[in-house]
Amino acid sequence: MIDRTACEVKVHSQPDGERYEMVATVPFGKTVTLPDPVGRELDTEPLKNWVR
Repeated sequence: MIDRTACEVKVHSQPDGERYEMVATVPFGKTVTLPDPVGRELDTEPLKNWVR
């Protein structure tokens, strides 16, 4: 989830059927790891261009 108001990215993972067990939150400008099956790192620096 990209929160332009808070200038942060939240990645929810490890669903257990009712909720997500893990939530990683990073501010714009940091790198966040997208878990498998994506398995990639996402540079959030460009997201700074989308906020006022």
